[in-house]
Amino acid sequence: MTYLLNYLITYFLLFFLSFLAFPAFSWAISSVNVPLDSWVYNTLDRLEGYGLLDSALSSTKPYSRLEAARLMAEAQKKWEERRTQKISSDFAEKELIPSLLERLKKELKVELIELGVGEGSRAPTYLKPVDEVVLKYIYQTDNAVIRPQSANPPQHTIYPIYNNDGIVYQKHHNFSAEIQGEGRLWNHFSLYYRPILKTFEGEEVKVELEKGYLKIEGARIELQVGRDSLWWGPGYHGALLMTNNARPFDLIKISNPHPFLLPILGPFKFNVFLSRLDYGEPSVPNPLLYGLRLNIKPHPIFDLGISQVAIFGGDGRTDLSYGDYLEILYSNRNLEGRKESNQQVSVDFSLRWPNFDKILPIARSLKFYGEWGAEDTGYPPDRRAYILGLVLNDLLLFGGMTLRFEYANTSDQYVPHAWYTHGSYPPVYHNRIFGHHVGSDGEDYFARLTAYLSPKLLLGIDFDAETHGSKYFVKTNSYQWGADLDYLINDRMSLKGRYIIEKFKDANSIAGGDSTHHLFGLELHLNF
Repeated sequence: MTYLLNYLITYFLLFFLSFLAFPAFSWAISSVNVPLDSWVYNTLDRLEGYGLLDSALSSTKPYSRLEAARLMAEAQKKWEERRTQKISSDFAEKELIPSLLERLKKELKVELIELGVGEGSRAPTYLKPVDEVVLKYIYQTDNAVIRPQSANPPQHTIYPIYNNDGIVYQKHHNFSAEIQGEGRLWNHFSLYYRPILKTFEGEEVKVELEKGYLKIEGARIELQVGRDSLWWGPGYHGALLMTNNARPFDLIKISNPHPFLLPILGPFKFNVFLSRLDYGEPSVPNPLLYGLRLNIKPHPIFDLGISQVAIFGGDGRTDLSYGDYLEILYSNRNLEGRKESNQQVSVDFSLRWPNFDKILPIARSLKFYGEWGAEDTGYPPDRRAYILGLVLNDLLLFGGMTLRFEYANTSDQYVPHAWYTHGSYPPVYHNRIFGHHVGSDGEDYFARLTAYLSPKLLLGIDFDAETHGSKYFVKTNSYQWGADLDYLINDRMSLKGRYIIEKFKDANSIAGGDSTHHLFGLELHLNF
């Protein structure tokens, strides 16, 4: 373990022990995180689109379960106030919103009790050995497409499924079973675990810990140690610096799970974490990954965030002073030798236009968002990449439809393949980019329409067009059409099916030529 890692662990421990020494600090309740693939996020986003949420910092994920419950309680309160003012007969207000709130109320029952807005008694210590079981079956007609290794453009692997915690399915039959459990001790310590059993075509049966961590929380600050995923930015289809496209990190993280209310700046969240990457030669083996995110909401319709990641250190590069660490982490100069690093920064925003239907009857509200990123060369940092998105909530005022457009570009005008490549420190974990899955020198056009056919049946249709080698002389394109149905069978069981067809265009035969792939998947969720 490096000197920096020892220093940070010691600092975090002393920081939290100080709260024990000074009882004037008020303790908060520790709470595990809502997994990034949970339906809870999309439901809260939809309630925000209906104008029922103002304080959500939705571009910093994951939420703790208590934070999700706080947002649900806010939406419930606003909904009750709205119902006293008017009675609507449309599908959203008569059926869908009450159904979504009721489902969240059942999912977050324990946390709502702890917030004092639910009925029942709270337990400071408990263990739920099995909270949820997820059974998945995936069939795909081929494996991922791998572009050949060369200096320019760099190697890139194209997977039919991305943002999936780094899980790579094999050709033909794939089955997995995940078990999720949690517990808490004396209000202040919490535990989460999510092992996965995988039996994929051509591979041995494996049992792995997909996610698992311990938390300690006090004075509204928490320390988390273990394996988990992060998502930084307002994008739905991807983000520039931090997504769950790669395997969850083994990390040490300090954050505030519930926003602080700052004068003028409004609700404020921060994340700071340290992890270690897993690659070896020809890159520097076993480097450290540092991440920092700040997120504020100065107005209920405007959200602003800034993120930084830095990869540095590794085998043979640990003899560093405190001044060296500060120079590595907070300088955009190209350093060499043991102080070399790879850094990326981004600024993101989201702007919501409520009651847009009073101007044009095409949607109840709009949300425009973006992320702008830069590499660590030049002053200010240059080699740009960006994401832009637009969401139309309650499309055509039918009550249950949402339409989203999202565009990503990682191809800088002057150095097209600068993003996600570095001779010593590529931003890759377990062979997967942990930023945007489109990779280096790429463009991505994405559109998705979701529609509630009934309060229990959700239809999704999407299209994704990706170009790899956007400005370079070798180019490939992939076009993916997808459709899915999510059915809530009852309070404890839901079933989701998804079909994808992908056409891969490879005019120069750099990755095996043109091909067509099909994928079919089923998910069964059982809650206890």
